[in-house]
Amino acid sequence: MYSGILKVGDIMEFKKIMVILGITAIVSISLLFGASYAWYAYSNAESNIEGKTKTTAPTVIFAQTEYLQSRETMPIDDNDRYNYGSNNSFTITLGEDLVDYQTGIEVSLKNIAMANELKIENYKYELLQNGVTVASGNFGSIGSAKEMILMPMTVLNPISYPGTYNYELYIWLSDDGTDQNALMNKFFSAKINVNSATKK
Repeated sequence: MYSGILKVGDIMEFKKIMVILGITAIVSISLLFGASYAWYAYSNAESNIEGKTKTTAPTVIFAQTEYLQSRETMPIDDNDRYNYGSNNSFTITLGEDLVDYQTGIEVSLKNIAMANELKIENYKYELLQNGVTVASGNFGSIGSAKEMILMPMTVLNPISYPGTYNYELYIWLSDDGTDQNALMNKFFSAKINVNSATKK
């Protein structure tokens, strides 16, 4: 006969059952959401990739090497940068297999190693594409970074295919008319890196 009074053992047993039911409900809901998200992610990725991306990349050829180095830093007038600045050149060619695709190019410097004295606004860079400046700046705010994007992702639209673009990168110490002896013969080195993205 039920007396209306719960014993301590009964209360503990009831709490255990409630905890087990709560954990079971949480696990079940988590599995349901996990499965739903996995299916959504798979379906979404498939629809975004299929028939839109292309693994073929443009051809990048460096005239010398992809590394740019300078150990004989001397201040020069900005107008003389093309004659005396440190430089490197390379070409990017979009083949005929890319004619129906949009191709974006990003140019950056990686593995930058440079003297702290050159981390100033007077230490400058300029990137030319077919003789036209597409990026310019300086190293005044580089801090401890080892990478720097020179030209953000830019879509190339050649008139015909294959289409070749000529790039020239110049780096120099700008003469500001003051005593810059402390900046002379400081080192700079970096790897020129070209990333591409091709989509329809």
